[in-house]
Amino acid sequence: MPATPAKRDVITLTAENLHGVPHGEVVVFTRDTDGPGASSILFNTLGLPGEMTDEQFRALDPEQLKTTYSADAIWLNGPRRALMDAATAEFLDGGRVTSVGGIPMRTVGRVHVPNLDLFLSAQRPPYTELTVNRTTDWVFKQGREIHELVAPSGAVYVMQSMSRHVDPNQEIEQLPTLGQRLKLPQGWQYRVRTLEEDLVVPARGDAHIVFDEFEDNYQRHV
Repeated sequence: MPATPAKRDVITLTAENLHGVPHGEVVVFTRDTDGPGASSILFNTLGLPGEMTDEQFRALDPEQLKTTYSADAIWLNGPRRALMDAATAEFLDGGRVTSVGGIPMRTVGRVHVPNLDLFLSAQRPPYTELTVNRTTDWVFKQGREIHELVAPSGAVYVMQSMSRHVDPNQEIEQLPTLGQRLKLPQGWQYRVRTLEEDLVVPARGDAHIVFDEFEDNYQRHV
């Protein structure tokens, strides 16, 4: 079984020219001893040289990964396309690159979900905020078109990555009209705007994220 990464072994790395880059994430879940929740370790390809292909990611075997990591469940989060231009992130395990099902990945963080079975079900509720433990800065450069969800509370979430899991044919060029396909809950809004200055979306310990029904991933920045 691969070693659980030590939180103290942290390294900060920066990656540029990420917009449109294919990537994927493998989430390894361990159930809580009490209750329906679970903790997890997140492995991600983002920022590594060489592009992972959608076909490589879809070929991953969750049952084999469960055995490898002595896990209760595996979630294959992807394949995806990055929407930020640059990223600075803390990586666990000293930034060590490890093979996850044959794909080079780094350990990027941890997340806890309150109900694992609900999270993994086909009915996993979109537009529900989750908290991911990580330290990151996503940078969207001036002139970049960004895609945001606005919650009834006024919280604003910017799309950090587009998924091709639910819709394998989704393209970044289609995102300006994505709002026409979303079944937004009452009071939610999808909007597209062009940045007049750089937008930096930080997370210091906690990142607050939501998914839409296509599993596009948004992080709260307001």
